[in-house]
Amino acid sequence: LGFSFTKYDVLSPPTFIGLGNYVKMFTDDDLFWPSLGRTFYFAALGVPLGVFASMFLAILLNTKVRGVTIFRTMFFMPSLVPLVASAVLWTWLLHAAFGIVNQGLRAIGLDPPGWFSDRKWAIPSLIMMGLWRGAGGTRMIIFLAGLQGIPDSLYDAASIDGAGPWHRIRHVTIPLLTPTIFFNMVLGVIGALQT
Repeated sequence: LGFSFTKYDVLSPPTFIGLGNYVKMFTDDDLFWPSLGRTFYFAALGVPLGVFASMFLAILLNTKVRGVTIFRTMFFMPSLVPLVASAVLWTWLLHAAFGIVNQGLRAIGLDPPGWFSDRKWAIPSLIMMGLWRGAGGTRMIIFLAGLQGIPDSLYDAASIDGAGPWHRIRHVTIPLLTPTIFFNMVLGVIGALQT
């Protein structure tokens, strides 16, 4: 914050210029407002999708089936992949000329986009990469913890009243997960704005 009120190029000592950097940013910088718009576009699209995907995975992985720990591990694994490795992987998958995804789209007769090289598809590509990496990560674990805090007696009572699986999710799970959803949304917005 202190350096934002100075002119500083790392090689020479900082000199105080007051609000000069802020005036330049808001009036002279042609990239500031478009960058801010793209950041909010990324957050507005990526955060709800990420929270919904994490909650969906957590609900699926909260069931009592054989081997659920293996599935939990498989969904958590992409969040452990280093960011550079996942960027290389997705660049390879979505390469315009020889990427696997584009070859699959050509095989079924569709014209593939440029993904990262196309202005229209760059942010959706980054969101898709973030969903793969983050949907099964920390947010999912937070949702799993929230789901396991919901008493089974509420689900039993809803079943006795005739509620099906969708009604139990809609009228029991989601209302009791509201604080967890809000927490994950706040963390998602913070992360998206940092991106």
